[in-house]
Amino acid sequence: MTKCAIFSCLGLGDGLIAQVLSNNLSLNGYKVTTFHPSLSGLQRWFPELPITRFPSHKDMPKALQEFDRFFIIYEKSIWMQAVLRHCETLYPDKTRVLNPIATPKTDYAYWSHGRFDGRRPFVENLMGFCREILQMPLVTKSNGIVPPANVQLRKAAKRVVIHPTSSRESKNWPKEKYLGLAEELKKRGFIPAFIMSSAEKQAWGEVHHEVPDLEDLDAMARYVAESGYMVGNDSGIGHLASCLGLPTVTLCPRKIQADFWRPAWSRGAVLVPPGWIPNLKGMRLRDKYWKSWIPVSKVLQSFLHLT
Repeated sequence: MTKCAIFSCLGLGDGLIAQVLSNNLSLNGYKVTTFHPSLSGLQRWFPELPITRFPSHKDMPKALQEFDRFFIIYEKSIWMQAVLRHCETLYPDKTRVLNPIATPKTDYAYWSHGRFDGRRPFVENLMGFCREILQMPLVTKSNGIVPPANVQLRKAAKRVVIHPTSSRESKNWPKEKYLGLAEELKKRGFIPAFIMSSAEKQAWGEVHHEVPDLEDLDAMARYVAESGYMVGNDSGIGHLASCLGLPTVTLCPRKIQADFWRPAWSRGAVLVPPGWIPNLKGMRLRDKYWKSWIPVSKVLQSFLHLT
């Protein structure tokens, strides 16, 4: 059996999307291992797809010598660049590098390996890659996630998971707007629940809504799976909610970024600032002030439409 190694980018959402490729390879008879720094915390949610942490530089030669094919989802991190050099040097004929770039242009490094279209979600691009380039007879959008038996999907059907943070402050819709949205949801019988790390909770201060203490990634996945809806910035928790079947509302600074990186498993809405706002080089008004152009009323309307 052909053994494949999948190297995912570092984020939670990146790992969940990479599992689409892993799952399709597995369904078509390949033995697959996904490398990701933290997704192994959800291993029991992926019973058919082994996940492992990145090997150290010292252990890399031994860890990778057992594989027959390598799929690298390109990024500029030091660790990924080390993997790329190792595989392209020792296994050039067995290595395919996929560049997840959110643009329809075709002149980026490694674009020809995957031929991704920035106007389509990355999840759908990976399906197309499996079908059209790898010529797989069985193709699915599923990333292979299977909630454990003790998880009750949508147990708290009125609970709306709100993730108000992300990896970059520039991607975050304002705190006061999230709190305003939570109050509007509460008036309509929903239960807003803010998911934040301990440091983020301290920075935000007191929030008069549910803020669960979730000790690890597994506990967070269970909490999300047992909720009814998800609202948040462009982040990994939105992808987790979507692949678990929750309708999602995602707030994003740029349309081209939203088109490619939006959660794409379940029903969802993506809100971006209007396209008529100037974003010319040297001004970038849309990038700088996008938060002002997405009001609470518009997010609430999109959410209610999903319900």
